[in-house]
Amino acid sequence: MAGQCEVTFEAGGRTVVADLPVGSGGGKESVGASMTVRYQADDPQVVAREEDVGGGGAVVLAWIAGVTALLFLTVSVVAAIHLARQRRRT
Repeated sequence: MAGQCEVTFEAGGRTVVADLPVGSGGGKESVGASMTVRYQADDPQVVAREEDVGGGGAVVLAWIAGVTALLFLTVSVVAAIHLARQRRRT
Protein backbone atom coordinates (compact mmCIF):
# COMPACT_ATOMS: atom_id res chain seq x y z
CA MET A 1 0.00 0.00 0.00
CA ALA A 2 1.38 3.42 -0.91
CA GLY A 3 2.89 5.40 1.94
CA GLN A 4 2.80 2.55 4.46
CA CYS A 5 6.52 1.82 4.66
CA GLU A 6 7.87 2.26 8.19
CA VAL A 7 11.54 2.49 9.10
CA THR A 8 13.10 2.01 12.51
CA PHE A 9 16.44 3.65 13.32
CA GLU A 10 18.52 5.20 16.08
CA ALA A 11 18.66 9.01 16.35
CA GLY A 12 20.11 10.92 19.26
CA GLY A 13 20.31 7.79 21.41
CA ARG A 14 16.65 6.85 20.99
CA THR A 15 14.79 4.50 18.67
CA VAL A 16 12.59 6.26 16.12
CA VAL A 17 9.84 4.70 14.00
CA ALA A 18 8.87 6.89 11.03
CA ASP A 19 6.94 6.55 7.77
CA LEU A 20 8.70 7.00 4.45
CA PRO A 21 6.98 9.52 2.17
CA VAL A 22 4.58 8.35 -0.52
CA GLY A 23 6.42 7.71 -3.78
CA SER A 24 9.70 6.65 -2.23
CA GLY A 25 11.14 3.34 -3.34
CA GLY A 26 11.07 1.86 0.16
CA GLY A 27 8.12 -0.38 -0.61
CA LYS A 28 10.26 -2.33 -3.06
CA GLU A 29 12.44 -3.62 -0.20
CA SER A 30 11.40 -6.72 1.72
CA VAL A 31 10.42 -6.48 5.38
CA GLY A 32 13.47 -6.24 7.64
CA ALA A 33 15.79 -5.13 4.83
CA SER A 34 18.51 -2.71 5.83
CA MET A 35 18.56 0.69 4.12
CA THR A 36 20.19 4.08 4.67
CA VAL A 37 17.82 6.90 5.62
CA ARG A 38 18.28 10.62 6.13
CA TYR A 39 16.31 12.54 8.72
CA GLN A 40 16.00 16.12 9.91
CA ALA A 41 18.01 16.70 13.06
CA ASP A 42 15.25 18.73 14.72
CA ASP A 43 12.47 16.28 13.73
CA PRO A 44 13.57 12.67 13.17
CA GLN A 45 10.03 11.76 12.08
CA VAL A 46 10.77 13.44 8.72
CA VAL A 47 12.78 10.82 6.84
CA ALA A 48 13.76 9.90 3.29
CA ARG A 49 15.73 7.06 1.76
CA GLU A 50 19.28 7.94 0.76
CA GLU A 51 18.51 6.85 -2.82
CA ASP A 52 15.55 9.26 -3.00
CA VAL A 53 17.57 12.30 -1.87
CA GLY A 54 20.14 12.44 -4.66
CA GLY A 55 17.92 14.29 -7.13
CA GLY A 56 18.70 11.95 -10.03
CA GLY A 57 15.03 11.53 -10.85
CA ALA A 58 14.50 15.27 -11.02
CA VAL A 59 17.44 15.66 -13.38
CA VAL A 60 16.06 13.01 -15.72
CA LEU A 61 12.61 14.58 -15.66
CA ALA A 62 14.03 18.04 -16.39
CA TRP A 63 16.12 16.63 -19.24
CA ILE A 64 13.11 14.86 -20.80
CA ALA A 65 10.98 18.02 -20.50
CA GLY A 66 13.73 20.11 -22.13
CA VAL A 67 14.16 17.71 -25.04
CA THR A 68 10.40 17.56 -25.56
CA ALA A 69 10.16 21.36 -25.58
CA LEU A 70 12.98 21.61 -28.13
CA LEU A 71 11.29 18.98 -30.30
CA PHE A 72 8.00 20.92 -30.32
CA LEU A 73 9.84 24.17 -31.02
CA THR A 74 11.68 22.58 -33.96
CA VAL A 75 8.48 21.12 -35.41
CA SER A 76 6.73 24.49 -35.06
CA VAL A 77 9.54 26.33 -36.86
CA VAL A 78 9.64 23.76 -39.67
CA ALA A 79 5.84 23.93 -40.05
CA ALA A 80 5.91 27.76 -40.15
CA ILE A 81 8.63 27.75 -42.82
CA HIS A 82 6.70 25.18 -44.85
CA LEU A 83 3.47 27.20 -44.66
CA ALA A 84 5.28 30.42 -45.62
CA ARG A 85 6.75 28.74 -48.71
CA GLN A 86 3.37 27.31 -49.67
CA ARG A 87 1.74 30.76 -49.52
CA ARG A 88 4.43 32.28 -51.77
CA ARG A 89 3.76 29.69 -54.49
CA THR A 90 0.07 30.48 -54.72
